[in-house]
Amino acid sequence: MDTNRRIEGIGRQVKGAVMESLGVAIGDSKLVADGSAERAIGDRLNSVEAGGEQLAGIDTDRIRGIGHQIKGAVIEAIGNLVGNPQLQSEGVAERNAGKEQNAAGGDRDSARAAAERTRLSPDPVEKADPKGVGSRR
Repeated sequence: MDTNRRIEGIGRQVKGAVMESLGVAIGDSKLVADGSAERAIGDRLNSVEAGGEQLAGIDTDRIRGIGHQIKGAVIEAIGNLVGNPQLQSEGVAERNAGKEQNAAGGDRDSARAAAERTRLSPDPVEKADPKGVGSRR
């Protein structure tokens, strides 16, 4: 799959998450449904199954986490605008959940990168023990 389509997918995932969140915040079920549909399109465009490797090693939880952070910021801003402390706190909670989801995706990205480095290494034992101290040679 073309990298540009994968990037478009990321954009649609984030856009959909924001639309969905805004719809929930203002009670607009059509906006929620449209956001969900937009995010689903983004998921398909940016899926590993659609072809090729993950775009630049980005875990989908990182993308969704960013979407939740944006969603939380929008909800919090609306709460501030209308003077609704409950909406403000819901926005903060959504943002924090997004940060955690993004961090979990980052951890998986790091683990995947380490596994790839190990796989590509000519001799992982040699790299881990370059002087051969642990070997029985």
